[in-house]
Amino acid sequence: MNTVTAQSFAKLNLFLDITGIMPNGYHYINNIIQSVSLSDTVTVSAEKSEQFSCEISCDLPEIPTDSCNTAYKAAKIFSETSGINAKISVSIAKRIPVMGGMGGSSVDASAVIYALDHLLCTGYSSKKLCEIGEKVGADVGLCLLGGTVIYDGEYRKADIPGECWFVCVQPDFKCETAKAYSLYDSAHIPTNSGFEDFCGKLEQDGILSVCKDIYNIFTLLHNDGRIDRIKRELTDQGAINAELTGSGSVVFGVFDSAVKANLACAKMSSAYNRVFVCRSVNDGVLLY
Repeated sequence: MNTVTAQSFAKLNLFLDITGIMPNGYHYINNIIQSVSLSDTVTVSAEKSEQFSCEISCDLPEIPTDSCNTAYKAAKIFSETSGINAKISVSIAKRIPVMGGMGGSSVDASAVIYALDHLLCTGYSSKKLCEIGEKVGADVGLCLLGGTVIYDGEYRKADIPGECWFVCVQPDFKCETAKAYSLYDSAHIPTNSGFEDFCGKLEQDGILSVCKDIYNIFTLLHNDGRIDRIKRELTDQGAINAELTGSGSVVFGVFDSAVKANLACAKMSSAYNRVFVCRSVNDGVLLY
């Protein structure tokens, strides 16, 4: 078997809004993600075969290793799309929080797609890889592109200036994605009209210029005092602003220096079991 190892980076949502419900029950969204330096390590092996097969292993016992795993789904959909049957093996070393809103399962799927494109020599364009990823899950295409990615029905990678640091707090409670989206279906929250202005300023001046306007509709939908408390604590420790990522439950604060971020992380660690610093990166997946 040919083998490649991928470093697949977590994401934070700088802007996440639901703009409507599709006829099939899925949701229209405006979404801006930023890849950060926290990553999973995904090792993929593949050789062409008469029929498709995929074995998944993971160093966390609570992660499913059957066809429910998004890495398996990614391998299956890649095989169906390319018309190439292969014997595939995927080994995942998890570092990204599970059910944290940092794209933990999506980044693993994106790593598999990226690796299989390399191993099976399909040579797909970024657009084609994102189309495959979108069939696996809403965030997979975003994580494939990596860096700063804008999505409003189409993917656009933004080349933005500067670098920033994030302090991420993983609380002792989790938020289920499906349940979080179902909250919207019975809510009456208007679309955030600031998306286009946010995109324009972000692309021109960078993340720090839009910190005050980062937005996540799920903060409103959850209406959870525990989330609000962590946001306040992060800003009290020097964050320019703080917000939930994805559908939760990780909350992040944005800092303009590594020194400030590390000081805040040390102070927040006394109250929460997992607090870590990461920086913005410009890649979604790196092969080595």
